[in-house]
Amino acid sequence: MTTISPKENLIRAISRCTPEYVPIRRMNGQIDGMETVIYRGAWPPSNGIDRWNVTWNGGFPARCEWEPEQLSYATHHPISDLSQLDEYEFPDPSEPGLTDGLLDGIDRDQVLISGRIQSCLFERALSLVGMENLLIAVLDQQDRVRSLLQRIADYQIVIVQRYLCLGVDNIRATDDYGGQDRLLISPKLWRSLIKPELARIVKAVKDGGAAFWLHSCGHIMEIIPDLVEIGVDILDPIQSRANDLVKIKQLYGQDLSFMGGIDTQQLLLLGNPEMIAQEVKKQIELMAPGGGFILGPENIIAVPEINYRAYIKAGKRFGKYPILG
Repeated sequence: MTTISPKENLIRAISRCTPEYVPIRRMNGQIDGMETVIYRGAWPPSNGIDRWNVTWNGGFPARCEWEPEQLSYATHHPISDLSQLDEYEFPDPSEPGLTDGLLDGIDRDQVLISGRIQSCLFERALSLVGMENLLIAVLDQQDRVRSLLQRIADYQIVIVQRYLCLGVDNIRATDDYGGQDRLLISPKLWRSLIKPELARIVKAVKDGGAAFWLHSCGHIMEIIPDLVEIGVDILDPIQSRANDLVKIKQLYGQDLSFMGGIDTQQLLLLGNPEMIAQEVKKQIELMAPGGGFILGPENIIAVPEINYRAYIKAGKRFGKYPILG
């Protein structure tokens, strides 16, 4: 039986103060004790044009908790030629109404408030320019790429300030940097182009008294020390097939809290309940001692109901503190 609220338990977990149980992220993104808000127009449409003039297609709504919403993908990029950057009109982050009513009906005493920034920096540049064009430009048009990232960061900092005015507890930004076994660009280029602008965004969050939570898929081992250096507080999804979780916990567990650890690429999608229970137990025993861990699927995709329910059941069974190996 628990003696504290889900909010207090979550605070203890992400503060690396031993909670009563490991919080669990559901496949629809819900975590007990936290409410996520997102400003109007930030979420890409399933099929249509967003506030950045990027065209999106291929998304579809959630069917149930274990078949969540699938995001669309960008099919038209308004700055496919970076020589057009000076003519491109950025959306206005100060536009009235973007954050109106976001906290209506939310009981601040019961939940933490997380303000979401979708496609924070590198992902936003990818949607504006296109992956192939941007990766080529990273090599031969670095000044223009740097200028683009600076302007994106300027936009996001205004959004951060608007969230902070609402009194959010943390800001969770999505910005994927990794492929399956390496970064999408070299660590040197990441540090030269992306890190300074990400650091500016993180500083704005921390100066406002909130925590910074970064979602970055794929292999990111080489830049985790940089994320610690610039002040990232929480990192997800620490994909187990792309990163060394033993090393991550050992080297960075004193500085970072983590969410994830449960493979979706194969285990939740193709495994069976027995395999899932064993892996959940293993990852909790690895990542949860001392707090600093939210159990979560590493990717939000449709999985079989029986596997999803096995994941939730195992998380509740093995996630009680003290964690026993």
